[in-house]
Amino acid sequence: MDKLNNKIRGIIGNCSEAIWSVADIAYSDYKEVYTKAIVIAQSYNCFIINEAYDEEQYHQIMSVAKITINEKISRLSRLFSQYRIKNYIPAVTQSDESELVAPFSLKYAAVQAGLGWIGKNDVLVTKEFGPRVRLAAILLDYPLACGSPIGKSLCGPCRACVAACPWGLITGVNWELTTKRAELLDYQMCNKKRSEYVKHKSRKHTCGYCLLACPWGLNKR
Repeated sequence: MDKLNNKIRGIIGNCSEAIWSVADIAYSDYKEVYTKAIVIAQSYNCFIINEAYDEEQYHQIMSVAKITINEKISRLSRLFSQYRIKNYIPAVTQSDESELVAPFSLKYAAVQAGLGWIGKNDVLVTKEFGPRVRLAAILLDYPLACGSPIGKSLCGPCRACVAACPWGLITGVNWELTTKRAELLDYQMCNKKRSEYVKHKSRKHTCGYCLLACPWGLNKR
C-alpha cells in the first residue's frame, strides 16, 4: 500500500499546488460498488483579486485548473486499473438545469475527506487555498485510510463573499452539515444570471467575485 500511496502522491503533486484526501462514501448512491473516494483540490495557477477582476482572465485560470486536474484524475484511473482496483470517475456537471445537482457531490465528498468546509457562498473553502480550487474525485473499492470529516464552518463573522456578490444572492448564513443549499444563497437566480452570458459567449459567465473576495488562502499570493 505504501508503494501505491507514493505513486498517488507523485501524480497529484505537492501541497503547494494541490491537496487531497480520502472520503468514506457510505452515504452516497455509489456505496454498493465503491467504498472510498480520493478527492483532489487543485489550486489556481495564478492569483487575481476582485480589484483586478476580468471575466475572460478568470475563465482562463479556471480552464487551466480544469485541464490540470482532469489529467491527474485520468492518470490515477490508469494507475488503479494497472493494480486491478475497480475505479470510476464521476461526472462533474449537473444532471439538469432544474435541480442543479450533480450525480456525485464533489463538495460534500471534500468535506467528508476533511479538505475544507462549505463557505457562505456554497463553495468549498480550504485553509490552504481558500475557495480558489478546482475539485475532482475518483471512486474506488480499496481500503485507503480516510480523512476526518469537517462538520462546521470556519468562516465566522466574515461577510466578504456576501458583500462581493453583484446580485446580493448570498444570505450570510454560516454552514453546518445540516444546512441546506437554499439557506446559503439563491442558487437558482445565481444560475439564471450566469446563464444570461450564454447568448453572448456560448457559455455561462464564470463569475467568481465571491471566491476571489475570500480572505482564506490569501497568504498563497
